[in-house]
Amino acid sequence: MENQNDSMELTLSDIIRIFRKRIGLFLLVVIATIVFTILYLLTATPVFEAVATLKVEPSSENPAADIFSSTYGFGGKANISTEVELIKRRINLEKVVKSLNLIKKLGLEKEEIAMDIAVNTLDKWITVSPVKDTKLVEIAVQHPDPVLAAQIANKLAEVYNELLKSLSKNQYTVKREFIEEQIPKIEKELKDVEERIRKFKEENGVFVLDEEAKWLLEMMSQYDTQLNEINIQIEETRAKIKAIKELLAKTEEKIITSETISMNPVVMELKQKLTDLNVRLSGLMATRPESDVEVIALKKQISETKNLIKKEVEKIVTSQIQTINPVYSNMVEELAGQEASLQVLLATRSAVEKLRDRYQTKLARLPRLEQILLEMQRELKVKESLYTLLLEKLEETRIAEAGVIGNAQIVERAAVPKLPVKPNKKLTLAIGGVLGIFLGILIVFMAEYLDKTIKEEMEVQQLLRDIPVLGRIPRMSEMKDNASELVVTSDPTSVGAESFKLVVTNLQFAGDKNVDVVAVTSTGPGEGKTLVAANVAATFAQNGFKTLIIDLDMRKPRVEKVFGISKRAKMGVVNHFVKNVPLEEVTINLMENLDIIPVGPLPPNPTVILTNPRFPEIIAQLRKNYDKVVVDLPPVLAAADALIVGKYVDGLIIVVRMSQTLKPSLRTAYDNIRTSGNKLLGVVLNDISEKSSQYYYYYYSADGKRKRRFKTSLFGGTQRNSGKSQRV
Repeated sequence: MENQNDSMELTLSDIIRIFRKRIGLFLLVVIATIVFTILYLLTATPVFEAVATLKVEPSSENPAADIFSSTYGFGGKANISTEVELIKRRINLEKVVKSLNLIKKLGLEKEEIAMDIAVNTLDKWITVSPVKDTKLVEIAVQHPDPVLAAQIANKLAEVYNELLKSLSKNQYTVKREFIEEQIPKIEKELKDVEERIRKFKEENGVFVLDEEAKWLLEMMSQYDTQLNEINIQIEETRAKIKAIKELLAKTEEKIITSETISMNPVVMELKQKLTDLNVRLSGLMATRPESDVEVIALKKQISETKNLIKKEVEKIVTSQIQTINPVYSNMVEELAGQEASLQVLLATRSAVEKLRDRYQTKLARLPRLEQILLEMQRELKVKESLYTLLLEKLEETRIAEAGVIGNAQIVERAAVPKLPVKPNKKLTLAIGGVLGIFLGILIVFMAEYLDKTIKEEMEVQQLLRDIPVLGRIPRMSEMKDNASELVVTSDPTSVGAESFKLVVTNLQFAGDKNVDVVAVTSTGPGEGKTLVAANVAATFAQNGFKTLIIDLDMRKPRVEKVFGISKRAKMGVVNHFVKNVPLEEVTINLMENLDIIPVGPLPPNPTVILTNPRFPEIIAQLRKNYDKVVVDLPPVLAAADALIVGKYVDGLIIVVRMSQTLKPSLRTAYDNIRTSGNKLLGVVLNDISEKSSQYYYYYYSADGKRKRRFKTSLFGGTQRNSGKSQRV
């Protein structure tokens, strides 16, 4: 268990080995990511950004709001943020869409909801952000057309400024229109009064009033003038109230801003309390230990305050509290103020009328002609003063109206951008390179995790720590093209033949005693066990040992094919067990010192044959008849045959084919062999390449040319001595 845990640890050398093994995949991912990034940069539509700058004066607050702001420490910033939210209101965006004919430019003429689509699209192009610690606001528009981007930014700034100006200018406009309507009427009435006085004097011969009448005329005129002024103010106030109510009906009462939580008075108060508690705690911690009662109490208060803040914020978020639109709020305040002013004016007019009525009673006691003349002169004086007052008010209103500006000023108009802001080629390429490296690392580790096949000898050593590697068989493509599978006879000086000779040499050191009967198996089919068994047997024969190779793979026998026997023998080991055919009759001589016992007819149940009580006797007999016996067995995980036969041989050899044998399969096969009590002599690595090995040896071919080849075995590496390669 300890060895298994050690094998699972990932060391730096393991990481280097993984990357060395999969460096091609890593480079492919990095290069592919960079190529895709370059293709994106070449095909991406450039996006330009135009920026217009506004100076925004925060909306004025009412006295209650001023007290609230000073109490909780915020105000101007929140107001600017609110103004920023107002810039992207739908009413402004619709005006921009209409002014620049964006519906046509977007190709939405046939859409029923063209305006909605255009407004939503325009909203995505626009970003409004305040400049930190200033009253400046930037309107940024990103669009592939740099000219259109600049036009949109400038037009939105103009539309927003005009909106604010119209809201501020509305009350003066109403007042001016009212005065302009009244002046022609008063002028006509004044002329009528003058004409009536002239006719009255001519007809009655009364031209001068006595002193008492003059005094009454003077007093009545003063009160009439006051009443006229009050009436004008009353009508102006009523007109303002009407206009404000109309605007209120068109203005959104609430808007959602990013300052909703921070503006909440409860949150602000709790944050201030938390700050005070932290300051007190810092002071106490400097002089007292953490176990102090007061320190513990302060920490508890801080924890409770934090929980209260968290709950309050959750309450705000879940209830979706909104911020009152400042424009709407100002208009409501203005409406309340005008209503109050109207009530005051009505009360003042009532008082002045009572005073005037007193003098009206005294006027009734004058002689009739003087009374009539006095009434007409009083009316004339009232009309004159009213006419003069209206003219003065008209000029004042015109001046005030002309001087009204919005609370936003266009500081800098958007210029047509020359260079695109997207994509940022240098930054995007750098990000693509870094992303490629990270993706390469990720994919390399994922491939390593998902790939359960054995790629390197070190992986075998980690899985089977106590089991030696008997030899390394090179990839068949690296042998001679005309060489058969039996390379020790067809190409005896090749690196493949040398590798099998190393296996035979290492077998002599694999056990505590001489290894005379050896069985060759693998974890699964197609891993080269028959190839190894045949070449090992042939090598034994070449070394002068009387050798027998017996094919006990009764499911997929291949020994005969490896030795070049085109037609399978009809007699074999199966006939010996089933029909008691003598071994001499089923044995075939292949070459000097090498015999073969084939399978013969395939049995329906191979396990029954191998569990035959005579099987151990046959193995014992073969030991006496031959110096070396090589048994070709089916894969360990495919059948129980290998585990059954393993009890009667000197040991098993497992063939591992690189890039095919699975790690879990090899581990399971090893566990099965160990559990069954069989002896595992070692592992033969098949289909190995230079990438699978870290150490190489040199050998001399028949023509004397030195070639670099494959890694040496654990037992018998090569040593270079005086320019020669000697196998140990």
